[in-house]
Amino acid sequence: MSNRLHSSTVTRRDFLKVFCGASVGFIGAGGLLTSCGSSSSGSKRATSVTHQLGWLKISQFSGFFAGLEKGYYKDEGIAAKFNAGGPNIIASQVVASERALVGDDDNTTVLQAIDKGQPIVVYGTIFQKSPYAIMSYKDNPIRTLQDFAGKTIALSEATRPQLTPLLEKAGVDLKEVKYVPAGPDPSQLASRQVDGYFGYATSEGVALKQQGLDIIVTYFNDLGFPSYANVLITQPSAVKDNQDTLVRFLRASIRGWEYSLAHPEEMGELVAKKYGPEGLDVETEIAVHKAQAPLIRSPNGPLWIDRDKMEAVIKAAANAGSISKVLPVDEVMTTEIWQKASGGSGGE
Repeated sequence: MSNRLHSSTVTRRDFLKVFCGASVGFIGAGGLLTSCGSSSSGSKRATSVTHQLGWLKISQFSGFFAGLEKGYYKDEGIAAKFNAGGPNIIASQVVASERALVGDDDNTTVLQAIDKGQPIVVYGTIFQKSPYAIMSYKDNPIRTLQDFAGKTIALSEATRPQLTPLLEKAGVDLKEVKYVPAGPDPSQLASRQVDGYFGYATSEGVALKQQGLDIIVTYFNDLGFPSYANVLITQPSAVKDNQDTLVRFLRASIRGWEYSLAHPEEMGELVAKKYGPEGLDVETEIAVHKAQAPLIRSPNGPLWIDRDKMEAVIKAAANAGSISKVLPVDEVMTTEIWQKASGGSGGE
């Protein structure tokens, strides 16, 4: 699995470009925590909070956009700014260097940053289950680890060391699995050059289905590699020094994600027409919203992150060699901000 949500593959629209002629643009990052402007009443100055997004302004961030549109951040006295990411912007570095108070990034990238001593802590997550998955045809399905035997698999270099121990544990003869480098789009699977293609169900998966291909999606998480995606990050010092701001920001964000999950059509159109890069298709963004919803929902509520699962994520990353050691979970994450933002309804 790649260290960034879309680093080893192009975006959904890049794939559609091959078929439909769409294009992509990028925006830079910056900003921190200041006090500026006035609240809705005009009597208080709003606290300005910059969030560095882990990728472009696309549907995987629509809950934040809902918070802006519906005034949830304004209700909390927060002037929220969301800076778009891109292939050359690593959100964890932006947050660690105090160019943004908060951000989101790939779970493995964040663990690697913490492993190297960067001042980062996780306080929530957008995706309860990473959309990273293997896609295959229904007439030649890959649903279990045993199904990899005799198959040709397109995957990134980062995915192979994560997949190999799972196959070995499942008793699969590695000689029976052929690996090829994953191309920049899932056309390898579309043309049946490979039996399985590792990518993102909310990106390449949606694009393949829109081409009318009869594919199935098996999440890497369900194959035994636990994973989050787009974990929410800040500096450890901010949890103490800017806790009230973080709680208010997260409370508004939770409301935004609740709204986004309940209104996929409205939010898909909003992303395509207002927030996203030029060229996004409304129907595609609606399809993305519907595809990502089950991966974002949590029994405790949006943006919750579970301590036990994070322990499993850390161990899996260490076992795959992505990090040098098993990191103490309490040095990686905190539920304190989420508990206070949600009124303490989540479990530990």
